Amino acid sequence: MQNEVVELALLEESKRSLVLVYLRIVLVPVLVFLFFLAGYLGYTALKVEIHSIVMLGILLFIALIFARHSAEYGCCLFERKTSIFRSELKDYIIGHLMTVGNRKKSNAPFDSFAEKFTNDIRNDNYASVAAGVFPMLGILGTFISIAIAMPEFSSTDIDALETEIAQLLGGVGTAFYVSIYGIFLALWWIYFEKRGLSRFQKILYRYKQSSKEFFWDKDEISQSLMQEILIRNEKIANSFETMFLTEFSENLKASMQKNYDSFNDILKNQENTLNLTADKLKSTRIFLNELEESSFNANKRYEKTISNIDTLLENANSAYLGLNANFYEFLSQSQKQNHKFIESVEKLVSEIDALKNASADLNKFETGINGSIDEIKKIVLELRKESDIIKTLQDRYKNEDK
Repeated sequence: MQNEVVELALLEESKRSLVLVYLRIVLVPVLVFLFFLAGYLGYTALKVEIHSIVMLGILLFIALIFARHSAEYGCCLFERKTSIFRSELKDYIIGHLMTVGNRKKSNAPFDSFAEKFTNDIRNDNYASVAAGVFPMLGILGTFISIAIAMPEFSSTDIDALETEIAQLLGGVGTAFYVSIYGIFLALWWIYFEKRGLSRFQKILYRYKQSSKEFFWDKDEISQSLMQEILIRNEKIANSFETMFLTEFSENLKASMQKNYDSFNDILKNQENTLNLTADKLKSTRIFLNELEESSFNANKRYEKTISNIDTLLENANSAYLGLNANFYEFLSQSQKQNHKFIESVEKLVSEIDALKNASADLNKFETGINGSIDEIKKIVLELRKESDIIKTLQDRYKNEDK
């Protein structure tokens, strides 16, 4: 949008000269002052004192300064800046563009730009006090003139007193010229102020109307937004209508029917699965009941078996104790018999040794006997080993009984 040219139908630059406008503002006040000055110089019948001329000169000087800030002068200065105003207004519009729908306009107000542009044309502080300053200065000058023209009233005769009174009245008369001139300057200022403001407001109004199409106003924005919303809603409605009346609608309907059938099949399969699950749960419940009953019967059989085993263990323990006692008695008797047998054998060996020593002729017999003795010794040793084993077993059984 910045590349687009904003054409503003504004007024052409004014051909009025600022000097001529300024002279027109100050011309009449200067002529009035010259009239009073001519009275002071004696060219007219109007009698004006020197102090009044000084006060009038001061008022004229202030009026010449204030004329630069008059609305008439400011309006002329503004008219001469039309090209600058147009250029800056274009930049202002382009810099604040806002799009609503398919239209682009500036969302910043024209009045804000105009106020900012005209802030430095004149000093509003001077303009706001000028209409009140001139009358007050005129009254001040009047009192100063009266004070200057006031006689001392020191005369003692009537003629001199009348002369002083005449002098006072003459001074008062000329002093009021200052007030009159101050009031005249105020009225003159108000005239050009209102005239300039009226002209300035007309120009701004024409500029505003000329550039109106480039600025949004509240009602237009609301109307454009509402129109844009209606257009978008219409497009959406057309889109829905097209969607439901075209082949896409048929395809969508077929797809939805297919999905619906698939969903029904899934529900049926789910129902069958639930029925099978219910049957399985029922069978499982029956099996668990049977298992519980079988477990109850098995527990009874286990309790009976444990009772029988306890009885059997008690009987076996009794039999073991009896067998242990018999075995212990058997071991004792066997040990006694072994001792007796060993003693008999030892006695026999002693006798045989005696016989061996008694007869030398019996050497051959001795040799045979020696072999028999050796055999008997081996038997004795084995019997001793068996006796030791029996004794060990006997001691072990004794420890177990303890």
